Amino acid sequence: MHESGSASVVGELYDLPLKVLRDHLVPAEPAELEIGVIELEDGSAALATVLRDAMVDPLLRSGDIQDISYLGDWREFLHREG
Repeated sequence: MHESGSASVVGELYDLPLKVLRDHLVPAEPAELEIGVIELEDGSAALATVLRDAMVDPLLRSGDIQDISYLGDWREFLHREG
């Protein structure tokens, strides 16, 4: 866990036109998600789909989401859930 409360996790990096992001991906995202900037391992920045800060605590308290960052990879979570 980083000082800011974030964690390093494995992700996927895609190169896509901003038009696709604007016209297709962003409008299809649930209200709990937004586009944010993340720092990659090499120190560069990339756009990412992230959970809105205001939604983290309410969703964790309700049990609608769980923090799986300790696993470091969402595929590991899927594997464990089997």
